[in-house]
Amino acid sequence: MAFSDYTTLQKLNCELGITHKRQKLFTQINRIVPSTKLLEDLQEARDYYSLTTEKAKSEFLITPMLREIRRTHLDSVGIFSGVNLDSPIAGLSGFCDFILSHRPETVELTAPICCLVEAKNRTLEEGFAQCAAEMYAAILFNESSGKLHQFMYGCVTNGYDWNFLRLENQVLQIDTERFFLNQVEEILGVFQIIIENSSNVA
Repeated sequence: MAFSDYTTLQKLNCELGITHKRQKLFTQINRIVPSTKLLEDLQEARDYYSLTTEKAKSEFLITPMLREIRRTHLDSVGIFSGVNLDSPIAGLSGFCDFILSHRPETVELTAPICCLVEAKNRTLEEGFAQCAAEMYAAILFNESSGKLHQFMYGCVTNGYDWNFLRLENQVLQIDTERFFLNQVEEILGVFQIIIENSSNVA
């Protein structure tokens, strides 16, 4: 089944046995000061581009944020865009908007994957189930590569709002705190936590 077929959390539960709950995922976030380049890129996007489509938001708002993460973790993080992540074991298939891997090489996706980012044009809730299915496939991908990792992080964003997820033991944990684009320092801080928490399987 394609990731995009998972349109509701109920379907996620029926097909993959994944339940969900809302909880605060990050109790202490160290704010990361963004580079001047990131701030300029985001300001330019808001001032000069039409940000009405998913593709535009992905290119001009989300990608600059992820490129910032890549720049600050050159030796430990790779960013992939539009990569296929099939999982024959679970019958899952499709492309992921963005994947963060604990391998700096970006020619071919290799384990361990530490986070997936799903871009949506409208409400974030419409992307929770799809992102969770991708996260589940990522866990299986890691396991097939000998990286036994029981949890996976994800994020659903429309460029302006960012909601983080964590999948562990078939339970999707949806962060009760939503971050906004004017909280760039906090968003970068959350990604820092994700990278650090996932580094023990690198």
